[in-house]
Amino acid sequence: MNNFSPNTKDIFFSQLEVMPSIKSSIVIPVKNEENYILKTLNSFVRQVDILGKPLPVDQFEILLLANNCSDNSVAYIKDFRNKHPNLNIYLEEVTLPPAQANIGYVRRKLMECAYFRLAKNGGGIILTTDSDTIVAQDWIAQTCWEIENGAECVGGRILLVDDELEGLDEYTRLLHFKDEKYHLLIAELEARILNPSFDPSPRHHQHFNGSFAITTDCYLRSGGVPIVNYLEDCAFFERLESVDAKIRHSYKVKVYTSARCIGRTEIGLSYQLNEWKNLGKQVDEYFVESCPSIINRLTMKRNLRTMWELKHCPEFDFYQEIRKIVPEMSLTEEVYKTFNNTRYFGEWFEKIIILKQVNCQEEFPAVHIDKAITDLMIKLKEYAYHNFPQTSIL
Repeated sequence: MNNFSPNTKDIFFSQLEVMPSIKSSIVIPVKNEENYILKTLNSFVRQVDILGKPLPVDQFEILLLANNCSDNSVAYIKDFRNKHPNLNIYLEEVTLPPAQANIGYVRRKLMECAYFRLAKNGGGIILTTDSDTIVAQDWIAQTCWEIENGAECVGGRILLVDDELEGLDEYTRLLHFKDEKYHLLIAELEARILNPSFDPSPRHHQHFNGSFAITTDCYLRSGGVPIVNYLEDCAFFERLESVDAKIRHSYKVKVYTSARCIGRTEIGLSYQLNEWKNLGKQVDEYFVESCPSIINRLTMKRNLRTMWELKHCPEFDFYQEIRKIVPEMSLTEEVYKTFNNTRYFGEWFEKIIILKQVNCQEEFPAVHIDKAITDLMIKLKEYAYHNFPQTSIL
């Protein structure tokens, strides 16, 4: 599973010593971001702890990899660094060949850099954000707080910058809000059904590179960011789930990102906003996974998790239990073998999904997003064993 090793030689920033006091390494890819990069860097000038007191600047460093830039981004970063010599800002410029000139490669290499630097200090926290994103004043501190309280990874709440959000056309903004509500409702439903102790309500749905953090221990266990050209954060999240990483979706950790419809990657938030913009008035064409499909998927995962935890009980009968949970699946010797030989529940669950011989799209057809939202809100009331802040899904 590992994509990297301590012997990796093509590590950026390798000539720069890491200060012994550094506990967090923040990595930011940069490609032609002259309109945003100073706002991003300025958000690190006055970071505070959770009590609002200044965060010591010798506890964190910022690694900026400017790849294939043809604008003033690098000049702006150098000027900013000269004006703020107290901040530990390190910059490398590189021109990558076409095969490597993608966000997947750059982000992976940056996180590897952070891992190896922090390993010299006995470990720490790798954080990443984007060069068109403004982190909250307590972004570092709240991330560390979540990890100190049991999380291994932290996905922060990613909001659009207010003035840019208002600048979106009416239909793009409408679809964005509907999509947000839909996914936030699913996140709350996951908390109700799966009930992870490390990720309780209120929680959200975002675990993307605009705001993500991981301990060096968990990064090593995961094998690092998968080798993909884009959507590396989604691929990384799937890998983290496969090794049972404790991932917290925290409202305490916040960033504000650009609402531009043309971005630097082939697929991402800007791509999605542009898709909604092109959809325009045809909002009736926006179909999503239905509430029954979501309930079925989450309930099956919960029941399989319970089964996994019972695997060493003396009276445990694998075939009897799995027939109750996934009656439509063919029970071959391979199914039992994967159950016994797989180390992590997440890894086994992935294999079960592959082995599960059922066409969910036919069993649970997609529905219009308005119906899905209505159904999810009704279902959440059924699962509301105790009150939770409704503001978390507005």
